[in-house]
Amino acid sequence: MNKIIGFLVLLFFFVKADAQDWKQLRNDNSVNFYDVVKAAEKHFDTKDKSKKGSGWKGYQRWVVENEYKFYPSGDRSQTDPFFVKNQYNQFASHDSKSNALVGWNELGPTSPGQITGHYAFGMGRIASFYVDPNNDQRLYIGSRTGGFWKSLDGGVTWAGGSTDFLAASGVNTIAASPTNPEAVLININNSTNHTSHGIYSSVDGGDTWSLSNFNPTNIGYGGLGTNFEIYTIKYHPTIPDLVFVGTWQGLYRSDDNLATWTRIETNTVITDIEFHPTNPDIVYMYDNYYWGANQNVVFYSTDQGLTFNTSNTLTGNNDATCKIDVSPDCPNCVYVASNNGLWKSTDSGVNYTLISNPSPSSAGFAVSDLDDNNILMGYVDAEMSTDGGLTFNQVTYWSLGNTNGAGSGNQVSYDTSTNYIHADVQEAKSINGVFYACTDGFLVKSADNGITWSILSEDIAIRMNYNLGVSQSNHDRTIVGSQDNGTSVNTENGWVEMYGADGMEGLIHPLNDDWMVGSWQNGGRIITHDAGQTKSTIKPGGEDGYWISPIFYDPNDHMKLYSLAENVYTSEDFGETWTNIGTPSFTGTVKFATIAENNSNIIVAAQDEKIELSTDGGVSWGDIKNNLPNYSITDVVFDPNDDNTIVVTYARYQTDNSKVFITHDQGATWQNITYNLGNMPVRSVVIDHTDTSTIYLGTEIGLYKKAMSDNTWSLYNTDLPNMSIKELEIMWGSNTIRASTWGRGLWEYDVFGRADYPSITTTEITNRPTIQSPKEGVDQLVTSTISYNGTLTSAHVEWSVDNPTFGNVIPMSNTMGDTWVSDTPLPDYPAGTKLYFKVFAVGDNGDTTETYKFMYTIEPFEYCVTSGESANGNLYISQVDVATMSNTSVNDAYTYYSGSLVELDLNQMYTIALSANTNWSNNDLGAWIDYNGDAEFDDSELIITEPGIGNFATANFIVPVTAKTNEELRMRIRLGYWDSPVFDPCGTTLGEVEDYPVMITNNILSNTDDYSLVDSTVHVSPNPASGQIQITSDVNTIHSVQLFDIRGRLILETSNNSNELTLDLGSLSSALYVISIKVGGATVVKKIVKQ
Repeated sequence: MNKIIGFLVLLFFFVKADAQDWKQLRNDNSVNFYDVVKAAEKHFDTKDKSKKGSGWKGYQRWVVENEYKFYPSGDRSQTDPFFVKNQYNQFASHDSKSNALVGWNELGPTSPGQITGHYAFGMGRIASFYVDPNNDQRLYIGSRTGGFWKSLDGGVTWAGGSTDFLAASGVNTIAASPTNPEAVLININNSTNHTSHGIYSSVDGGDTWSLSNFNPTNIGYGGLGTNFEIYTIKYHPTIPDLVFVGTWQGLYRSDDNLATWTRIETNTVITDIEFHPTNPDIVYMYDNYYWGANQNVVFYSTDQGLTFNTSNTLTGNNDATCKIDVSPDCPNCVYVASNNGLWKSTDSGVNYTLISNPSPSSAGFAVSDLDDNNILMGYVDAEMSTDGGLTFNQVTYWSLGNTNGAGSGNQVSYDTSTNYIHADVQEAKSINGVFYACTDGFLVKSADNGITWSILSEDIAIRMNYNLGVSQSNHDRTIVGSQDNGTSVNTENGWVEMYGADGMEGLIHPLNDDWMVGSWQNGGRIITHDAGQTKSTIKPGGEDGYWISPIFYDPNDHMKLYSLAENVYTSEDFGETWTNIGTPSFTGTVKFATIAENNSNIIVAAQDEKIELSTDGGVSWGDIKNNLPNYSITDVVFDPNDDNTIVVTYARYQTDNSKVFITHDQGATWQNITYNLGNMPVRSVVIDHTDTSTIYLGTEIGLYKKAMSDNTWSLYNTDLPNMSIKELEIMWGSNTIRASTWGRGLWEYDVFGRADYPSITTTEITNRPTIQSPKEGVDQLVTSTISYNGTLTSAHVEWSVDNPTFGNVIPMSNTMGDTWVSDTPLPDYPAGTKLYFKVFAVGDNGDTTETYKFMYTIEPFEYCVTSGESANGNLYISQVDVATMSNTSVNDAYTYYSGSLVELDLNQMYTIALSANTNWSNNDLGAWIDYNGDAEFDDSELIITEPGIGNFATANFIVPVTAKTNEELRMRIRLGYWDSPVFDPCGTTLGEVEDYPVMITNNILSNTDDYSLVDSTVHVSPNPASGQIQITSDVNTIHSVQLFDIRGRLILETSNNSNELTLDLGSLSSALYVISIKVGGATVVKKIVKQ
């Protein structure tokens, strides 16, 4: 019977063709999912899909968020709209409660971060809002997925979380009592299908909530295939306790604050309700029922909503969805807007006249309550009319690049713009002459009729996250993709907003936490080498992938990446270039994929019910589905301890007890391990690295876990909001699990059973891995930050060459605070050698933590390739003067002046002067000295940086006390033009590059075996020392002392105002240190040996 109904509905669709018809079919669960897809594809065949606001991206999101529920049949008529809630309640009622005192921790973003490459930054989609007309400091907002939030200081600060543990997370409409703004009503709905879980009420301004009588049980809706939606809740402005609710099943009227109600209109879909400003008897409403006959009229009531009449026809509307607004400035006027026009009634809604057909959409529509000549309309951007709707002008911009901000980058534009409010206006209202609107990014307001705008809701945590990538070497870093608000990076210094669009999958190089790859929809990749400060983009093979297209690094060769679309692409240089190496045997794009931890040749790829395995690194593939069900796979993961073990998950909205399967033989056979999980749809899975190989499931509500050998699941979601969990990842060293949630941002918790283990939060080597480093012959010390509540028994590094077998041990010593450094460097091997290592921290309870498997390839000892270019040969460095070296040249491109030695002394100040021959005034000059002799020019080695300087630059610099002495080093000079990347010492750009040899000598330090002091007036004793040392000066006052390790890192610093000073070296590791002593007007540098 349902198939017949669906066929008739679809047949009617093709008869009644309209731009938004596919959306009507989408909301009708009697229509098969794939029939909706056909209708939508037909609609978009004639549209420019790339145009902002076309609706194509929203349609793609809907497909991704719904197909897995109904695959393969597409039948939606047998789905319980409260399936997820019921499954969660059923499980939770039998689950043993956690006794954890501390649960999941929110990571945000909870406020704006640094905006770098993000051209349309926002905090998250806001669906509804309320402003107290008697106190504009009281603001309420409802997020599409992040719940209810409130501010009592006009948006300066916000409080949220009160709806985190309700049955669903979406708040699409808010109503507050006209006589008591603390009395609030909200509709709680599913964020993906908008099914209402009922109206919740609060008597304390949203701090706590209770389910009102107006709920699915009492209303009588909620059977299989239904989709009861609430679109709007409105209190009557003057009649106490009179409430109207516009729903998918008509209008409901309650005169006792929803204790009881009457259904006034049937066979209608009431999406908007307004009231006459001065006549309490008149009520307006709009019916958007697609199969009805009322889309081109407005309903009006003259008896307080007991009965309704219809207006005359809105000429030219052609069934487009309408919005209604009124204004006390013209009490008998009613304004109606749609994508096809703007109409006005002057007789309280009986007759309407077309005013104009403006270009903006009417998603956001508001008429000033003080002057009805001022009208706001818009969706992608907002436009204002000051002549009653006859003409409109754009007043906001969705892109930071187009705003009236000061320019000079997205951050400056965001900080200075007065017309940026983000894209996609969801709702608008004028209150006391001030226009308010909510968008996919913010709640905003304009007090001058749209001329200038201010953002009110910066400090809210409502990000709709897709996927994430964690750093294994820095606990504080994670890259996250989100709907509407792009790709963001969480760092130790806060969030960095890196890119726009919809952000998707991301990854971070395990040992270089500045190197990251993010994604936008359908497989576009964003590459950054500085944690999001700058970026480049690429789409491997130019090929579109799945909406969230898989990408991952090779766990045994971290510079090698895999990107999967229809084909498999690999990159050997961390995403700069790509090669097509193979194709799974199924047709279409890969939806999910992963790689084995120990044997990188083993890769799994999945698409819907199809799943294949490659044992040759992605070149060839074989089917491993075997006895798996014919449902759509939602995630796949290897056990990091066993490459033969694979787990796949499903999220079908049916009672099939088939949500989690496992194989221990790479797919030859599969076992259903759903067990007591029941039928909770599973969206993500990860397995930790512990001996128990604990499996964690991210579901539509809640996180569940079990050890590999167990046969029962338990909740692991203390303090975690009831959000869909889109992806999970494990941070090995800090024993942390991170979750990206759909509506409340990024969260973290302890790996099960390891809350009290040592936490290795950072690990680094002397030179972070890049394409050019670490280099042959350059020592690589390992440094880790280790925190622990007990006493660390020991820490050490285990390493191996060419294969991750480990076993070779280097002890680590505690140098300061939580910092541990390897006693000796990792061994040096010829270029091309792969070196693997892990850090281990052993606690006094026998609790040992190990980091992820780090590795790098040793590179040749060579400086990076660099050059300049000048089309006519007249852009070059003409003169370089440093110390006693002076060189004049007319060369271009690149020259190494091997005969022009720059001779410097340790800890002395010098002047560098650079001259250039140019035809332009805006030139950039920069110079570096490779002080530590590692064949790299670090930012700390930049001795002059002069952008836009003209053709001459000069600067002073001091040779650091930690510079290498008596070895040939190198200085690099670069000339660029017009903000070219002059301060990148590598690569080719307009201008010229010159290199010079440098020799630094030490005329202060003595190198005798007994470490006798050079300066007879300054004394350090004892030397060597095991504890305290005494520093004295015979003549001058000692002003300050700095102690450096052999890598040049500042270990301690102290001020002084006498001729003597005592330092305690007892906590330092046994090693050679350098002491810089400011005495009198000079600086004396000494070496000290700690025994």
